[in-house]
Amino acid sequence: MEQFRNIGIIGRLGSSQVLDTIRRLKKFLLERHLHVILEDTIAEVLPGHGLQTSSRKLLGEVCDMVIVVGGDGSLLGAARALARHNIPVLGINRGSLGFLTDIRPDELEVKVAEVLDGHYLVENRFLLQAEVRRHGEAIGQGDALNDVVLHPGKSNRMIEFEIYIDGQFVCSQKADGLIVATPTGSTAYALSAGARSCIPSWMPS
Repeated sequence: MEQFRNIGIIGRLGSSQVLDTIRRLKKFLLERHLHVILEDTIAEVLPGHGLQTSSRKLLGEVCDMVIVVGGDGSLLGAARALARHNIPVLGINRGSLGFLTDIRPDELEVKVAEVLDGHYLVENRFLLQAEVRRHGEAIGQGDALNDVVLHPGKSNRMIEFEIYIDGQFVCSQKADGLIVATPTGSTAYALSAGARSCIPSWMPS
C-alpha cells in the first residue's frame, strides 16, 4: 500500500461546519507527523493556520493524497482539477447526500487513520472529455466525473440536436437538453431520486 506523507486539504467555502472539520483534520494529521498543505482559497479564511498553501491546480503536483471536506459537488470539482495527477481523493461529508464524500465528520479520525494505515481500497472512475466545436474549430473543452450537459443557456426554448456514436448516426431530437452521464453520475441521479441500492464509493478493506 502507498505511504501518504504529503496530504492536501480542500474545503467548501462559506460553511462554519466545514472550517471546524478542517481544523480537526489538520490537528489529527499533524499529530501523525504528516506534511499538510491547504488549498489557498480555504487558507484565506483560516487565519493563523501555519501551513503551506497551494492553488488547487498545483496540489496534485505536491501531494500524495487530497482530502476534500464538503459535499459531493466539492469532491467533483476537486476530482476534475486533480485527475491528470492520478492521486487518490478522499471525501469527508459536510453536504447532504454523501454519495461520494461518504466519511461522516464524527468518524473522521477513525476512518482517515484506516486509510493512512493502508486499510483501504482504491476505486478508479473514468471521466468524460467534452469538446465544443464551432465550424470545425475547437472553442472549448473540459473533463467531467459526473456528466456533460447540453442546454440552451439562459434561453427557455427547446433545442434540436443530432446524436452520433463513433461516427454513426443514432437519432435527432428536440428537447430541453441532453445529459450524458458516467456510471458515477447516473448512480448519483438515481440516489437523489430515491433509489437506495448502490455500491459505496469508498469502503475499508
